[in-house]
Parts: sequence; C-alpha cells; structure tokens
Amino acid sequence: MADLLAASAAARISDLYLYTPPGCYSDRRGQLQPFIANATAADIRVWALDGDRGYLDDSIGPGNFLQGIADLIDYNQAVSADERFVGLQADIEPQDQDAYTTFHNGIPDEALSTAPGSGTWHSTQALDREMLMRNWLTIHQTASDLLHRQNLQFSAAMPFWTETYYGSPVQVNFPSDTDLRQSVMNYMMPLLDEYIVMSYNTDPTNAANRVEAQASYASTLPVKKRPRVYAAMEVSPNVGETISYGDTAGKNSKSVVLRDRTRIEEMQDKAVFSGERNSRDTWVRRCFFLYTAFGSSEGETILNSVFYEKVTPRRLYLL
Repeated sequence: MADLLAASAAARISDLYLYTPPGCYSDRRGQLQPFIANATAADIRVWALDGDRGYLDDSIGPGNFLQGIADLIDYNQAVSADERFVGLQADIEPQDQDAYTTFHNGIPDEALSTAPGSGTWHSTQALDREMLMRNWLTIHQTASDLLHRQNLQFSAAMPFWTETYYGSPVQVNFPSDTDLRQSVMNYMMPLLDEYIVMSYNTDPTNAANRVEAQASYASTLPVKKRPRVYAAMEVSPNVGETISYGDTAGKNSKSVVLRDRTRIEEMQDKAVFSGERNSRDTWVRRCFFLYTAFGSSEGETILNSVFYEKVTPRRLYLL
C-alpha cells in the first residue's frame, strides 16, 4: 500500500474509500491502523465503504450493514485520532438485480399495477415499490443517525434516475402513509453529507443532465441539511459501453476523460451552493468522482493514467 499512498499524494488525491465489510475492522486492524495513519500524514482522508442490494428488507435485511457501522465506531474509538476513518459511504442500490424483483424495473410510478397479486413482495407492484423505497430511506436514516452521533460523516452513492424514471420521479410517503408524498430524493438528501450521483455516461451532455435535478434541489436546502452533491465518471473496464470510458471506443484515454469533464463543467457552469466554503470541501456542480475498481497492485497505474489532472475534490475507491 506504500506505493498507492505515494501515487495518491503525487496525484493530490484528497480522499480514499476502502471497501470494509463487517468483520474486517478487527481482522485487518493491524493493516488499517498504519495505512490510515500514513494517509492522514499525507493529508488524505480515508473513508469506510460498504453496500449490498441484500441489505434491504426484501432480502436478508440490514443486520450486517448495521453491524459494520458498529464495528467502524468500535474501531475508531479504540485507535488514535490519526488512525480513524472520517466516515462511511453506503452503496445500496434498490433497483432489481438478479433475484431481487420488488422495484419492478422499467415501470414508472404511475404505471405500477395496483391489482392484488401483482406484487412479488407485497400484494401489488405499487406497494412493492412503496415499501422498498421506505425501507431504502430507513436504512440510510438509521445509518445517518448512528454515524452523526459519533461525529462521522455519511456519504452514499445514489442512482441518477430518481427524478426521471421513465419520465416521472420515484415518489414515496415517508415514513408512513400519512406523510407528504414526494420524491425519494427529497427525503434522502438531508440524511447525507455527500450525495454521489452515479451519473456516469460517456456523452457529456447526458452526464451533465443526470445531476441537474439533484444539484438544483440541494441548492434550496438549509445549509445544515445540504449535502455536497457530486457527479461521477466511470473509468473501469468491463462495465459497459457508453457507461464507462474504459469500455467505449474512442473514449478510453486520459485526455478524453479530461476533455469531457471540461465539457460537463461548461454545461454546469453555475455554482450550486451558496454560503461559506473551505479549500478542502468546495462543492459546485463541477465536482466529480471518478470510479474505478482495482487491486492495490494496479493503483499507481490508474492514478497516473486518470487522476493526474485537476479533479476537485479528487477521490479514489479501493474495492
């Protein structure tokens, strides 16, 4: 990991995200402590990262996820300040995947069936999605409460389509039927310190459009409930053509990634958030995550090929 930290420092990476499933805090404590201490000394913040579609209640539920948060808190309390994680990023995506079919992909809210027996989890398709969205919010609300009590930050990866799912927003009454029905994004955003829009698309116009609604809504929130909103660019191979620069002909190069980033910036040239900003966490529409999954041996190559130019803030994922 020494090479990774050296390369991160050279590339001016500000934040590293370590995949930390439940159990790893104790099993790998001897590795985590010196790594985070060295990162802290290099002015690099280290986040924990966990997520799984199975953490929702239509599967095994949130038990392991919440245990991981408890383990993170225990780890931070047991080590010195320079060996601590700054927070957790969750990546729990609610859409249908493999055996999970309760979101009912491809159907806008208004077209979901309300006929008894149409659901796969509850009695109807509409109720399936309603209860799934409530559960999705609940697990993030619980995590937010647990982390913020310990002065830890909470970040989450969010689908880009919550406001425009086949032409209409995904809405929910939360936490109960008697509460206001509005976009699930509106309920989610105040829970988070970082709202990461998975906007990755190799067409800059599409990518910019995918964060427009989120950034605009965040700008209306009170400062204390306003997360940092980031767009994202996917660069890993084997993800999908037009989704990842690593898979798209004519786009698989550092120069094109940086060129397209500039184009997105030009389309999103208005600073979203007013109020005081600091040098570390300035947030405007032109902030980006570049997502890549890799083993530690590949870290320096990826840093040199992708992250060497200005991306503010610069963030790197170790999955």
